[in-house]
Amino acid sequence: MARAGVTVERLTRAAADLADEIGFESVTVSALARGFGVTDASLYSHIRNVRDLRTRVAILALTELADRAAAALAGRS
Repeated sequence: MARAGVTVERLTRAAADLADEIGFESVTVSALARGFGVTDASLYSHIRNVRDLRTRVAILALTELADRAAAALAGRS
């Protein structure tokens, strides 16, 4: 059961916001857990480790970039 509304998607988006604030390499599970008001251990039921978290953030960023590029190119040939 999800505590404090913690889901993989919410964790990923919160980590992306945190990366915007403090830098991608500075994102840690501890910092993210503090933002949700939970312990580090409770996040490990949603993510494997900090590498998994950062990979999810990178995928989110690339997906958003692809969406913006598609929108910008729509209707052009």
